[in-house]
Amino acid sequence: MTDTRERPALQELRDALSGTATFEFHSLDIESACRQYTEDGYDVTPQLREFLEHYGEITVTWMWRQREQQLTTSVETTLESTHATPRNVRVLSKRLDTPVLLVGTVFSTEECVLLAENGDVLFYGDAGFQRVANGFENAVRALVAGDWDKSFF
Repeated sequence: MTDTRERPALQELRDALSGTATFEFHSLDIESACRQYTEDGYDVTPQLREFLEHYGEITVTWMWRQREQQLTTSVETTLESTHATPRNVRVLSKRLDTPVLLVGTVFSTEECVLLAENGDVLFYGDAGFQRVANGFENAVRALVAGDWDKSFF
């Protein structure tokens, strides 16, 4: 499923960010994606499945401070992230006191993109957590615009 007509929210986001970000849509097979998560030791929750159906297998590229930046929800890239292991995600959930799902990576440092149970999107890396926005679309908009709280907690 690479046609954005099958995922209208992505088409709207792409249209809204036209000229400031580019989107790549990769082949999406929900069952295969869920199987990869399961094989790597993650629980496939209804929230993860829904996220993958709407936003799985995309790459967003934009310029920030004269450098190309990327966020991807590619399952393969996400599961290969240096910060991502099922145990780490469980520990991060405990630290945040809310369940989080690993849904992508961002920047060349491969920060984890986490989706909290309440819909908040957070980044996690060596420096700690950053809250970007509530909702993936809002997070991508804020990220591309550079309009998000970059402080760590």
